[in-house]
Amino acid sequence: MVSTYLKQTWFFFRANIQAIMRIQLPFIILITLISMSAMQSVDPENPELNNSILMFYLASLIFLPLYAGATIAYLESVVNNAPISTTEALKVGLNRWVPLFITKLLGAFGIAIGLLLFFIPGIFMMIRWGFAEYFSVLEKTGPTESLKNSWQDTSEYFWPLLNGLAVLFVILLGSNLLIETLLQSIGLDSLILRSLFDIVFGFLNCLYTIYGFRLYCVMREKQSG
Repeated sequence: MVSTYLKQTWFFFRANIQAIMRIQLPFIILITLISMSAMQSVDPENPELNNSILMFYLASLIFLPLYAGATIAYLESVVNNAPISTTEALKVGLNRWVPLFITKLLGAFGIAIGLLLFFIPGIFMMIRWGFAEYFSVLEKTGPTESLKNSWQDTSEYFWPLLNGLAVLFVILLGSNLLIETLLQSIGLDSLILRSLFDIVFGFLNCLYTIYGFRLYCVMREKQSG
């Protein structure tokens, strides 16, 4: 079952890669450029927070809910056989920015506490809140209601979510580490190259969103049927 969902995720990604790139890449590139600036401005002998690093964190906080919401809106439009434009998707992301931002913030806070409590509770909460962003964008529910609905509706899909997301995590992280190791071994490690791969793998993170959305659709179809 998980392998089928992963194959569907990859097929959907390949079929819609250009549209997703138009939505996400401008923000990912901007965040990466800010990250490059922050890395270059850090003094190794005095690695304190500076304005560039603070700007990087701020940009991530601002842009992630925007393009995540826009991506989810686009995924839904494709499923409904009425693909929307990049501009329309970003309008949805902008309209749902505040509730999605708060949803992600509350979820991240709860997951962080769980990770501190012997790690496993954090993973458990992360999976049980895996549908929250879809509820927030597509059902237009508030932050606490999105988290509550996700907690209720992921009970049946806990293991498919966990196993599928874990497979993607291992593949993406393993590929990233392998490429970084190879570049270092041939002496091509540089800030520019690392930033380019940060952009590539930052974009590939949309596979998590697509996989979660696939299972969200399965859950929704079962409830409506």
